[in-house]
Amino acid sequence: MFKPLLTGAMGAALAMASPSFAGDSEPSAELQIAMDYVAAYNARDLDAMMALMHDEVEWLSIEGSTAVAFAQGKDDLAKQMQSYFASPMVTTSAIDGDVSDGRFIAVREIARWTGSDGEPREQSALAVYEFEDGLVRRVWYYPATR
Repeated sequence: MFKPLLTGAMGAALAMASPSFAGDSEPSAELQIAMDYVAAYNARDLDAMMALMHDEVEWLSIEGSTAVAFAQGKDDLAKQMQSYFASPMVTTSAIDGDVSDGRFIAVREIARWTGSDGEPREQSALAVYEFEDGLVRRVWYYPATR
């Protein structure tokens, strides 16, 4: 998840959108893991989120031509998410479309939240998940586009 207005690395809002499955009636195993992660994030269920992460997970934010590590390892990611969940901004995330290629899946994530002025906000970003042993090994988040 990317954080709206925070680090560009995680977070977002609204309910889970229905991702496209490239003509398939069932999501791939990788897409299902990404969807389960988003559902756990939306429920703020840190244990369920971490159950989907590889012990050596790397969470990266792409900034120009640089990849900035948001979290390295499951413990670091859990610590970052605990801090994020403690913030007053309540967010959720939605997956809207996917492209799978072997152990990689790219998704468009849409974030919606309520701004401090009470107005709804929205942004989207591309995220690429890499899987290893049925767990999320790396995630690259690209800058929000709107």
